[in-house]
Amino acid sequence: MTLTPAQRAELEESGPATIRLKLTQYGAGRGASISGFKCGDITRGDIEDWLVEKNSEETALQQGTLRWAKIAGVAGIISIIATVIMGAIAIILAK
Repeated sequence: MTLTPAQRAELEESGPATIRLKLTQYGAGRGASISGFKCGDITRGDIEDWLVEKNSEETALQQGTLRWAKIAGVAGIISIIATVIMGAIAIILAK
């Protein structure tokens, strides 16, 4: 069974961290019914599948952030090297 739009919206509203915590309080099988949702019970398997989707999204976001952090680091190093070179040129020309 797949999640209904109302179930998906409630999971999105609660967030992955809260949902993971809720899973620790209920049965272990994929068919276990997890209660405590406004939209009714949701099976553990459906929640686990949703969490896998969320984990993929979070991983992609983290990889994108890391890529831009690396780019910023390289740009910073290049700017330091350029500053040192320009300072050395200024000292040499001032003599």
